[in-house]
Amino acid sequence: MDGIFGHWIDKSGRILSLSNIIRDKTGEAAAWYALEELGYAAVAWNDNGVRVRLSADKVDPRTVDGLILALSAVRRSVTLDVWDGERWQPHPFDSGEAFASGLFEAIGITD
Repeated sequence: MDGIFGHWIDKSGRILSLSNIIRDKTGEAAAWYALEELGYAAVAWNDNGVRVRLSADKVDPRTVDGLILALSAVRRSVTLDVWDGERWQPHPFDSGEAFASGLFEAIGITD
């Protein structure tokens, strides 16, 4: 992962910094711990849109709910990068509303 992901969505839907989540790890180790062990999602905002990263098989369902709550009103593009265990798979959406509608399918939940 790279350092652009300054915001994280936890299982309660809160937006936190990585340093507020993990105190005993830094850098890449902290980011992967948050993704793989805690089931959180990384979020980065810039002028072009929003980028979200999560691990499809490790993300907590409450984190997914928090992402939908936090990003459904975004009017910019949202790119979801899903870690499949080997590489990031990008899923572009035109808006937060489209992201909220397609998030479950993008991570393999079709119920």
